[in-house]
Amino acid sequence: MKMKHHILIFLLISTFCLTGASHLVAQENKLHVITKRLEKTFSYKPGYEVNIEGEKAEVTIETWNKKEIAVRMELIARHPDQAVAEADLEKMKFLAERVRNKVYLRNYIATAEGDAKPRSNLEARYTIILPADCPVYLKNYFGISNVSNLSNRFRFFGEFSKIGMDNVQGSVDLRTRFGDIIGRSLGGEVSINARRSDITLEHIQGRFNIEAQYGLIRILSSTGLLDLDIRAEKSDVYLFDPKLADYGFLLTAQEGQINYPGDLRLNFLTNTESLKKVEVKPKQEYYPSITISVTFGDIYLEKVKPGDGKF
Repeated sequence: MKMKHHILIFLLISTFCLTGASHLVAQENKLHVITKRLEKTFSYKPGYEVNIEGEKAEVTIETWNKKEIAVRMELIARHPDQAVAEADLEKMKFLAERVRNKVYLRNYIATAEGDAKPRSNLEARYTIILPADCPVYLKNYFGISNVSNLSNRFRFFGEFSKIGMDNVQGSVDLRTRFGDIIGRSLGGEVSINARRSDITLEHIQGRFNIEAQYGLIRILSSTGLLDLDIRAEKSDVYLFDPKLADYGFLLTAQEGQINYPGDLRLNFLTNTESLKKVEVKPKQEYYPSITISVTFGDIYLEKVKPGDGKF
């Protein structure tokens, strides 16, 4: 009887400990979310430019027909201790001002000397709506950006920040480290410099200049592509197009392979184990030119249409 009694006490204590521990874990996992919302509107004139500098920010840029630049901002702090979240949120600042022809938007952390650094998970969310012809310069660190329907000039610099673009035209300059680039319906004069970032472009037109290191490049071209120049290192390059024979190619793979459909006639200028160089000139007088040079990577040309499951 004593043995059974001891076993019963042990089971009760064990159950209490497990239940208590679960309750404590649940309390620790419960986050208090404190949010501060701000809105501001600027009048717009031709020649104005918007400059954005985000840190741990989710940035959305859209367009409308109004001659205004509308900014909506959310500053967010998450922490199990509500008082800590509220205090940390006060250390998160937001700047929105116009200086002559430039509108500056920025979020940052400001602490007084001797103050503790924020312990909360901090985040900023921008929603910016502006005229399509308004030039934009966006810098983002440890965040994510989505941009659509711009038609003038767009510049982007990112670190550890993914960017998605849809229908962005004009002069486009993208520079990124550790942040993937995804673009659909891009056109104009486009320059991309990417390091340790994957690049995926669909339905591109105009002239493209791409430099990349340590990433995967996948491109679906379309009618309207004039020139494509890719220089890549330790990267694989895929070009998808249903009409590959319409392009002029100059392909170079150093310490890599060139893969292509069997019905596409390639003229190998050099074909050794360490270096492969190909030139293709269509019969027509005018044709789009594609130059791809890869070191320690492979080149793939594929006749693929959207919806074929490979893109």
